[in-house]
Amino acid sequence: HERFDVIIMDALDPNTSLEIAGGLYDDSTFVDLLFDALTEQGVFVVQLGRSKMSTDPPDDVGRFKDTGLMIRALEKSGFGSIHTYDEGHSEFHMPWSYLVAFKDYKSRAGWHRTAPEVQIELRRRLDQTKSGKPILRYFDAATMVSYQLPSKAQETTYCRGEDEPWECDEYVGVDPEYVHLPASEYLKVGKRIFGEHASGRGLFAKQDIPYYTSLALDENGKAFQIPPLTWSVIESLLTWAETNEDAIPFVEDEISTVHTFVEGYGHAAILMGAQHMAVDSGVMLFMNHGCSDTYNYGYLSDEDRSVRFTETNVDVDNLDDMSEHINSASAYSPVYERNLRHALNTGDYALRDIKEGEEVLTDYLAFSGDPDTWKEEVRKLKGLCAGAIVGAINEYEDSRSEESS
Repeated sequence: HERFDVIIMDALDPNTSLEIAGGLYDDSTFVDLLFDALTEQGVFVVQLGRSKMSTDPPDDVGRFKDTGLMIRALEKSGFGSIHTYDEGHSEFHMPWSYLVAFKDYKSRAGWHRTAPEVQIELRRRLDQTKSGKPILRYFDAATMVSYQLPSKAQETTYCRGEDEPWECDEYVGVDPEYVHLPASEYLKVGKRIFGEHASGRGLFAKQDIPYYTSLALDENGKAFQIPPLTWSVIESLLTWAETNEDAIPFVEDEISTVHTFVEGYGHAAILMGAQHMAVDSGVMLFMNHGCSDTYNYGYLSDEDRSVRFTETNVDVDNLDDMSEHINSASAYSPVYERNLRHALNTGDYALRDIKEGEEVLTDYLAFSGDPDTWKEEVRKLKGLCAGAIVGAINEYEDSRSEESS
């Protein structure tokens, strides 16, 4: 049967508690039909009625109960990414809420486009007025970017449910129970020895670091963020420069420097639908991978503690076991949407007591944020730990030393 790129529904208000509305959302048949009627990159849009206030009850009870039923039905049917936003220009007596559900998780990359990307797309797709004035009265690129963050009220009511989602405790602010140890007092950068040879730089404890303490929390918010489009442009430019290296050799040198810095010191994620990168701005970027389960700093859930995956025991052909290590977002979570960057750079702590002079190591499996490159990243870690290959930074510096000698 014919499938649709977009389905827009405006027949029933989920927050009016109509019996027929609750029946539709409580029964998966209707939502399953919506899912099947969309193309693989399809989008479902529906209005949710008046916007939530911070004093409203959670979606489990009250006037928004059917909204909660609908969102759960969308998740159960397989929608990969679900977003809600508020709009004050719908000419109702108060701001109105809308829901956008993407069938495929990767489509959320379109939702998280930057303002320049959206502006170019609007220019390309909309007719221009003779006066030169914008054809849209209440919508532009900046407005679209504002929709990316759900309101504080949506986050508050989401976390008010009887079964509080785990991310409400983990990502809303910084846990006051965390003991923060400043990097300047507890960390130093030095040459590391891997096997029998010096192997680049490492991060070492200047003094004892107690179990469950966090390092350099004051630097977490200063990480360099490279959004999907920027990273894609850097990779494309590098490919182009390598192809044309003979004609303009200096371009490849300049671009490869940036690419190697980000790839060597950064960590990847697909929280925005496509691969993006984050690079710590302080000494934490020198933290190396702890081979064979030797890492002593990071984050472990209760499940991870019972089975700690490493580059030696992970099954590269079974992504299901490693879903917790893939930096992707939940299908629906106002908390995650409001705290994406915070989620990437907080939550780690000392997994045991770290003695003075000991190297601080983390788990690079947790940085392998893209399922499409998962196997390659695991094989690379296996090679590094076996001493068969060197890291990107060492390889770059060695090549530059050879060129200058």
